[in-house]
Amino acid sequence: MKVSINRSGFVNAQILSIFSIILLLLSLNYLFSVFASTEKRSDNDKKDLLNLNIQMNLNNMPLKNGDKIKIVAYVNGETGIKYLDPQKEKNQITGKFLTANMKFNKTNEISSIENDEYFVCAYVLSNGQSKLSNNNNNNNNNNTNAITYDCDEGQTVEGKDVSKGRLFNTMNKFQKTLELGQLGQKENQDFSNLKITVITPIYDQTDVDLLNVIAMVKGEYQVKTVNIEDELKKAGDKSDESYIIKVPFTFNRNTELGTIEKGDIFFGCASAEELGPPQMTECEKKYIKNFDKPNKIVTRHEEDLLPGGKYYDGGEKE
Repeated sequence: MKVSINRSGFVNAQILSIFSIILLLLSLNYLFSVFASTEKRSDNDKKDLLNLNIQMNLNNMPLKNGDKIKIVAYVNGETGIKYLDPQKEKNQITGKFLTANMKFNKTNEISSIENDEYFVCAYVLSNGQSKLSNNNNNNNNNNTNAITYDCDEGQTVEGKDVSKGRLFNTMNKFQKTLELGQLGQKENQDFSNLKITVITPIYDQTDVDLLNVIAMVKGEYQVKTVNIEDELKKAGDKSDESYIIKVPFTFNRNTELGTIEKGDIFFGCASAEELGPPQMTECEKKYIKNFDKPNKIVTRHEEDLLPGGKYYDGGEKE
């Protein structure tokens, strides 16, 4: 008996088989490329982040059960807040040190990291009561309440992926807060708001486009982005004085950490790509002294604005 073979159907089956193999190979190649791209992107993401390791000395932190820690940081034009429960973070405790980690972009729309300044502060939230008393003075009339804290004004290193902030190794800043707070108790503090003015001279870097400015006090911060061209239009000229950028901030004195008092530390920072090199971000710190007028802080070229400086405006030295 003769079997008839449909040559056309056989050829079509062969073509379909070859086509299926090609599709399979293309699909596998696509999947491999996606996996490789994802892995490469993951590696690049890690390289594009700065890891801020915050090391806190527990020996100088009066922690009790239920206490928490609030961490506030500003790096490269970006802010970060983190809360820690030491009872739940025991895996992050080595010896007498508790370490927290925060990540920041090395590059953003404002600036990029080189040898830049930053600040990080940690505050102890005492089991629902944000204030701790200073018992070093036996005269109760002179005691002042202050949140236990420490701050570090650090500096990143160009090309490095990690920067380390060290807190509570000494309590110098906290002790100064207590001393200034005691001195300010006798003065009128009947004000609901606090004013801070962050001053950033840029007359040496007149090509700055956008300037990121932050003020932070007692764990609260505000950030403003200043369009320099708009500021110059308001000034009406391009003298050096018009390139002294003054950014006002107003804070409610009532905060998560208690009332802002005289002696509390505050920071001012300014960030812009055009400020560098070497520093795209510059920060300074001071202590609150006034409620009836703004507390001024100069982020760069402060010597030019102090008495004897070429841009001193006759105001008192802050």
